[in-house]
Amino acid sequence: MEAFAIVALIGFGLLVVELLLPTGGVLAVIGGAGLIAAGVLALESNSGAGDYIGPALIALGVVSAVSFFFIARKVLAAHRDSPVRTGTEEMIGAVAEARSTLDPEGQVWMQGTLWGARLASAGAPVGIGDRVRVEAVDGLTLVVRPEPSAAEQSNEGAS
Repeated sequence: MEAFAIVALIGFGLLVVELLLPTGGVLAVIGGAGLIAAGVLALESNSGAGDYIGPALIALGVVSAVSFFFIARKVLAAHRDSPVRTGTEEMIGAVAEARSTLDPEGQVWMQGTLWGARLASAGAPVGIGDRVRVEAVDGLTLVVRPEPSAAEQSNEGAS
């Protein structure tokens, strides 16, 4: 087996490992450099196949390194900018639909589930089908506030 083939396999292996491990692109750069080195070795070899395999490996190494550079930047930015929200953290601020009259307690439909809910402050009851926004979660009960309807919002904007 030719030396350039072994170096190319190592380069490909590093690119595959980069996909599986969170290294931030380090292994991808090393793998791309390995492919470029394999291309240079192929060009310098006495093999007849090295004349067309060498430039292909060099081009593949450059394209792989550049691609992984841009992809890794996007992935790292996505992980850095938005913290993961799950469970009750995800519910706060979400919109739900009243499935019974909330006066002050009732039921709402949110994310495919029927939840017990109560109004955050005393006021007019919320009717069936009205939208509410979740302000807090108290055990298995959502504390909600009525969401202004589209007609109310357009009237407020016109004044």
